[in-house]
Amino acid sequence: MTLKPQQRSQGGLVAGKRVRLTFVPQSIAMTRRQCAGWIGLLAAAFSACRPRVELPAGLFPETAAGGWRRISLGEMPVAESPDPVPRTEVERLLAASYGGPGKLDARVYGLSSESVALELTQRWRPSSDTVFFARGRVFVVIKWQAADRKLLQEFIAELEERLAAASGGRT
Repeated sequence: MTLKPQQRSQGGLVAGKRVRLTFVPQSIAMTRRQCAGWIGLLAAAFSACRPRVELPAGLFPETAAGGWRRISLGEMPVAESPDPVPRTEVERLLAASYGGPGKLDARVYGLSSESVALELTQRWRPSSDTVFFARGRVFVVIKWQAADRKLLQEFIAELEERLAAASGGRT
């Protein structure tokens, strides 16, 4: 048998029979790096098919339960977030400030997955005058100053209801 220049053969014994092993040079075979590249490309293609997180339109109303009046509202650049949330996992960041029976700042993070939101709630370090919770792919942080506790609870309950209605009641 004549071997082609790009192949080389090596004989051996397997179970008492003579076999011929053929090796394909690395230039022909797919390397691990190429294989990892294809897998990464496929993963990116499938993740691009996932719908972007949608936040409800009326999430932060002008007036909210407990006598709160919205002072400001807007999309915030992820790089300017004051919270320790992984920047690469944030798809949207909406921030609002309210005045009334105190002052509060609320930030809603639209995340890449529910598992990221769950991990944030498990690893978040509690601090004074701050509350946080997750609902689906959304993570919420609310910080307040000199607020009446009962009126603050009403605001938080209303915000949770709005998120629950938007997600169809899923947790």
